[in-house]
Amino acid sequence: MTVRAAERAKDLGADQALEALRQELELVPRLGVLLGPPRQDGVEVRKTRIEPRGEVPGLAVAYVYTPAPPPPTVAVIAVTPDDGIPSV
Repeated sequence: MTVRAAERAKDLGADQALEALRQELELVPRLGVLLGPPRQDGVEVRKTRIEPRGEVPGLAVAYVYTPAPPPPTVAVIAVTPDDGIPSV
C-alpha cells in the first residue's frame, strides 16, 4: 500500500476497511475490473470497491498487480470516495 493511499483511507475513516481489503487481495489478487489493456509483462492496474459501512463511505480502490518476480505482489495506489454509479 502506498503511503498516500493509506493516508487517504485514514482521512476517510476507512483505514480498517482498506486493511481488510489488502488482506483479501493477498488471497485473491485479481479482484475487481482491469483498467486498460493487458501488458506483456503481466502487470495489471485494477479497480475494486469497498461497500459503504456505517460512517465509512463507499470507496473506489485502484491497485497494481505484478506477477513477477515471484511471489505476485499487489500494491494499493489510490483510494477515492465512490458515488456508486457505474462508469461507462
